Amino acid sequence: MEDKRKILDMVAEGKITAEEAAKLLSAMNPKPVPAAKGKRLVFQIIQEGSEKPKVNVAIPLKLAKFGMNFIPKNGKINANLGDTDFDISSINWQEIMEMAAAGETGELFYMDIDEEDKGTITIRISVE
Repeated sequence: MEDKRKILDMVAEGKITAEEAAKLLSAMNPKPVPAAKGKRLVFQIIQEGSEKPKVNVAIPLKLAKFGMNFIPKNGKINANLGDTDFDISSINWQEIMEMAAAGETGELFYMDIDEEDKGTITIRISVE
């Protein structure tokens, strides 16, 4: 509040113009950045009993569609989930992207992986 008063005093004393004061005042109150428009693809890996996901990735759906062009058709992407060596490329990403492109929202994929002594790991893919 004191800074605003100083700026107004500078205008009154003729040290700066009203336009310059307006710029200074607006710089003191930056406008919030609008949230990104569009839907997001959310990929989560959740360990049973944990408060937060082990993995929580959200990317714009348009970027995810673009990224699909760079995933090798026969490549394997292994994720070491506890004692489980899960091949993430075994998920039908093409089908998930088609569902998202058709306007589906919410959970599109859900899988539980049971570990004998560590509980369940959940993989969840959704569109928000």
